[in-house]
Amino acid sequence: MLGNSRGGAAVSTWRESVAVSAARVRADIAFAAVDVLIVVAAYTFGMAVRMLDPLVDTGQAYWADLALAMPVIVLVHILANVVAGAYGHVWEHASTDEAVQVVLANVVSAGVLLTLGWFARPGVLIPYAVLVVGAGLTLAMMGLVRFRSRMFSLRRMGNGERLLIVGTSRDAAVFARQAPLLNGGRRVIGFLADAPDPESKARRLAGLPILGSVADIASVITDNDISEVVLVGADAVRTREVVDRCLQVDARLRILPAAEDVMSDRLGALDVRDVKVEDLLVRPQVATDLTEVAELLHDRRVLVTGAGGSIGSEIVTQVLGFSPAQVFALDRDETLLHDAELKWDGKVETVLCDLREPVKILRTFEEIKPEVIFHAAALKHVPVLEAYPEEAVLTNVIGTRNVIEAGSRVGMSHFVLISTDKAVDPSSVMGATKRIAELMVQLGSERKDGCVYTAVRFGNVLGSRGSVIPTFVDQIKAGGPVTVTDADMTRYFMTTAEAVELVLQAAALSDGSEVFVLDMGEPVRIVELARRLIRLAGLTPEAGIPIVYTGIRPGEKLNERLSIQPMTPTRHPQISEAKLDYPSPAVLMETVDDLEQAAQAVDRYQVRSLLSNLIAHDVLWANGHVIDTGSEETAEEGSWN
Repeated sequence: MLGNSRGGAAVSTWRESVAVSAARVRADIAFAAVDVLIVVAAYTFGMAVRMLDPLVDTGQAYWADLALAMPVIVLVHILANVVAGAYGHVWEHASTDEAVQVVLANVVSAGVLLTLGWFARPGVLIPYAVLVVGAGLTLAMMGLVRFRSRMFSLRRMGNGERLLIVGTSRDAAVFARQAPLLNGGRRVIGFLADAPDPESKARRLAGLPILGSVADIASVITDNDISEVVLVGADAVRTREVVDRCLQVDARLRILPAAEDVMSDRLGALDVRDVKVEDLLVRPQVATDLTEVAELLHDRRVLVTGAGGSIGSEIVTQVLGFSPAQVFALDRDETLLHDAELKWDGKVETVLCDLREPVKILRTFEEIKPEVIFHAAALKHVPVLEAYPEEAVLTNVIGTRNVIEAGSRVGMSHFVLISTDKAVDPSSVMGATKRIAELMVQLGSERKDGCVYTAVRFGNVLGSRGSVIPTFVDQIKAGGPVTVTDADMTRYFMTTAEAVELVLQAAALSDGSEVFVLDMGEPVRIVELARRLIRLAGLTPEAGIPIVYTGIRPGEKLNERLSIQPMTPTRHPQISEAKLDYPSPAVLMETVDDLEQAAQAVDRYQVRSLLSNLIAHDVLWANGHVIDTGSEETAEEGSWN
């Protein structure tokens, strides 16, 4: 019902905020508890040292007064830490600023305690020496607890970086010999084989021992004080296994490029780099038929909508490599358009325009006369669009219709819609609107305007604005916690560059009115992705950065699918075609017109009802008409109410 989605989003946001706050409080309480023990131990030790003086003959009185004053001493130190900001940090990455906070807190504590001692009643016998020694020891131990990881790192640097190489190939041996030459402080300790082999420990490679297999990596790192692990020629499966086995150990993870990357001059043979999240994705190498794509784009006038976004800007960048006659980058966000334009170095003509304005779109198209259009513009954030379904309709449905109609009138030859796996059996407003956009593409051949209409469907791309990975990275930088909606949630992932390569390939394959689906590899559990990102940041999941579960938000699914209908292969191994049913053009366009009216009137109930009637499972295509089997009650129980 109207307002339910918005209320659900508010509840979800409140619940996430509570979970984040609770996790931070738990982490701070744990540190405060350790600080309490430190204060008690430090001042007790200070008193014990004072009692070594043979001239002291009031020992029992001293101990009694210390016990009486200890709660005050502890309270002063904890309050000073809070005021100085000595809690809430990721101490593995602490620097001078955090050290100053710890010193300041303890100096203030000592000053307050000495002042209190001066004004205390004469019968309280706590020597000033005990207060000074106790404050000094407290400072030393609090610093040791907080900066232990940094201290160990400095010790390692002093002794030279101790490297462990994963892999026993020729490239691994070459790297072992050359690593010390690149950095005099590096020392390779040994190798790990990919698979267990009882005889491997008796062998040596490049004069160094094989210490075991990948299964032994955690214990080998701990036993040999390893500071850096280098994976040589590892594929995504092996990389992911190593990351998972190293979740609870303190060692930097790096990777040496595979041989094919070196041969393609993408990386130098000794260009070791940090492991990135895309190294963990299990998917086939993208293969692009450059000839077919060149035939589509060479010497053509190409327009990309949503060009300021991550996918749109990557499409522009890759299209430029095929010598088009002109590239037009269209977006309604001037800041995104400006930022993207800087990297294109004047090779692209930018167009500031809103797809919701049909008159302006037509006039713009009449001026620039695009031949090939890649339509990437869309609103995509599921929970937000649950609260504002009219905005999703106006951009994702009406905007798509406006682009298709304007392009058809100026004689475009190819139209390519960027779609999403959320259009499959949609549970959200966003997914439903993208499915309607796909239906427009499927009915494109009915226009008989000579244009080839294509939709390309895929899952999440790494690093796009508002996606889960940048969110996780920001949370990790802030010291956590990392918020995950559900422990069982999975998503498909692909790099932006790979997705766009396949989009261009699919466009070149199209004969018209197809919905293509990209091979996204295996779905990834979001919580596992979070753990790996924490580990790649040099921290340990749960212990270093907590993970909290906030619950599924409105419109979200636990698991996305790329198609529920049969898929047929194409001549490209990573692109399939989904065989989808669709209504008659009259039925679809009548519903689109009704959606436009409801959206402009901000009638959210009617918008959701129309989306449900067109998309949900209780709707049948029969003789070109939509049959609603549920009436008002059905609409109220639909996916978007």
